Amino acid sequence: MSKKKNKLLRVIISVALWLFAALWYAPIFWMFSTSLKESTTATSEYPPKWIPDNPTLDNYKRIFAPASGISVSKGIINSLIVSILGTLAGLVVAVPAAYALSRLKFKGKKVVFWSYVAVLAFPGIIFLIPHYFIIYRLGLMDTLAALILPGLGGTFGVFLLRQYMLGIPRELEDAAWIDGCSKLRFLVTIVVPYIKPAMIVLGLMSFLGYWNSFLWPLLVLSSPEKFTLPIALVRFNAGWGDPYRGIGTLMAGAFISVAPVLVIFIVFRKYLMQGIYLGSVGKE
Repeated sequence: MSKKKNKLLRVIISVALWLFAALWYAPIFWMFSTSLKESTTATSEYPPKWIPDNPTLDNYKRIFAPASGISVSKGIINSLIVSILGTLAGLVVAVPAAYALSRLKFKGKKVVFWSYVAVLAFPGIIFLIPHYFIIYRLGLMDTLAALILPGLGGTFGVFLLRQYMLGIPRELEDAAWIDGCSKLRFLVTIVVPYIKPAMIVLGLMSFLGYWNSFLWPLLVLSSPEKFTLPIALVRFNAGWGDPYRGIGTLMAGAFISVAPVLVIFIVFRKYLMQGIYLGSVGKE
């Protein structure tokens, strides 16, 4: 292919990617635009305007005022607590498990690993009822712990880290044993720094999963002060009676919910893209 044709192809690909990006960001921009309009204006203007004539922050002020006993600000705090603690606890559980499956030798190791792989083939929704009964039996209903614990047994994180750990040279491990390095010290000082990119990817995916979770918190939470942000937004909108009456305020809350995800994607996009092929690193 000539240089001229190659350059033209790159231009076409770039334009196509920009168009796809515009289509992806258009709903988010419309959400933000609507949040700056009064609800009556947002539902009555025709044709709709992408940029409001008289932008206002009243919707953002209103979203933090409790409606029908629902506090969106408390929902943000609860979501942050659940997302941060769940992510950190998940990494604490996944790293040693992945280390055992990748570097240690014990009976039944392959059975355990392929059991993990088999679980990945099932949709997460089928574990909803078993998780519910476990949380109920433990007496953890209507607590933030009920939102964190079920995610700690995620098989994808263990599989991802295990595959990445297989890339650690065996010679490095043998040299550590000769120097008197214990398995725990080898894990902390050598393995963890080596798998840092994979841990960042897993941490970001876990955080987004907890942050966006809706169905599970809806099932196990009943107290308004325990609601996470997605539940608080739905109940807040229900407090208006007419869903169109508070459309501007609802869009303000929705944008607040989306904003952290956008920031994470922009700041850590390199690591998130690595997650597409990171699991293929290593060998059986």
